[in-house]
Amino acid sequence: MPLTQCPECAGKIGSRAFLCPHCGFPLLPAASKYTGRQSRKRRPNGSGTVVKMSGRRKNPYQVRVNTHINEDGYPVYDVLASYPDRVSAEIALAEYNKAPYNPQDRKKLFSEVFASWYLWKYKEPITAAGKKTSSQYCTVSAYRKCPTLHNMPMWDIRAVDLQALLDNQELSHAMLEHMRNLFRQMYKYAIQFELVPKDYSQYVTISKADDDVHGVPFTPDELRALWAHREIPFVDTVLIYCYSGFRINELAGMPLDDIDLIGRTFTGGLKNRYSRNRTVPIHSAIYDMVCRRYNRQFPSLIYHTATDSITEPRYREYFNSALLSCGITTGHTPHDCRHTFNVLLDRAGVERTVRYKLMGHKGQDINENVYTHKDLDQLRAAVEAIKAGA
Repeated sequence: MPLTQCPECAGKIGSRAFLCPHCGFPLLPAASKYTGRQSRKRRPNGSGTVVKMSGRRKNPYQVRVNTHINEDGYPVYDVLASYPDRVSAEIALAEYNKAPYNPQDRKKLFSEVFASWYLWKYKEPITAAGKKTSSQYCTVSAYRKCPTLHNMPMWDIRAVDLQALLDNQELSHAMLEHMRNLFRQMYKYAIQFELVPKDYSQYVTISKADDDVHGVPFTPDELRALWAHREIPFVDTVLIYCYSGFRINELAGMPLDDIDLIGRTFTGGLKNRYSRNRTVPIHSAIYDMVCRRYNRQFPSLIYHTATDSITEPRYREYFNSALLSCGITTGHTPHDCRHTFNVLLDRAGVERTVRYKLMGHKGQDINENVYTHKDLDQLRAAVEAIKAGA
């Protein structure tokens, strides 16, 4: 069979070949009688082009779309991507022309999509001054727990990247739920505006056991020990948790504006619609402790030493040290305080629907979920039914 030359790479090929075996250049059976180059049908105007870049490159074939001439007479275009051979580039261009998109959207970082989604959802930028809702606070907290995603193009993120974050056993179950909820909302937004190929958030799960299922309440003797040593640093925070029922990050992350010292209430909560934005009266026995810790120098009621702000891991160290200083050797966690509050309500004879309201739990039937409404006076009476003190 006679040989000829590839017009793209100058390699020797058979005269009847349809693809160059060296560079993958598509060949037509007939050669131009004027140039000797293989003739190629002209692509329609506006459908983009494939350009081979000069020099030694790993991916020399560049796909260009949306080409136009600017006011200075120079061509301007978007680069779709670069490929190792012409065939791959032609295929990519053909796929693009089936459903054209803005190539710049596929370069948007996770952080950029988060900022645009946040503005779209809350009607204000992340940097806006003023009071934030509990939902906004949880959203920003969840975003900050995903630093590995911040500088990744949203288009390139896959389920494995999301799952790696949700497998972090050092985070609380509540925080992991906020992160998963953030992923779901952002992907719903990104799908709507064609910023991602598919919704990868639907494939991720939380592997950590729900920390609402497990817990060891403080015993009456342990509570008496806490009250007897309440002047020891951070013992006051243990008692505040035990007599309010909030999860660790619900109270620690609660904006100070949502702690009403005049009305004597906490308003906040995380996790689900039954738990969010619930109001819990401040028990009279812990009111003075709350007032002493309420300091506008710090964003958190709990995470500070009166001189410096602290992190959650550091707080857990102080929590454990405070218990040991009181002579409590049981391996309690801050979440045990929440179980203690529920037990105290039960021992005080508080009816189930009121306990559910204070704890932010879902009721067991439609009457408890929908038709039972408890006003603040009823909730305060229930909280005050708990006996407190040494």
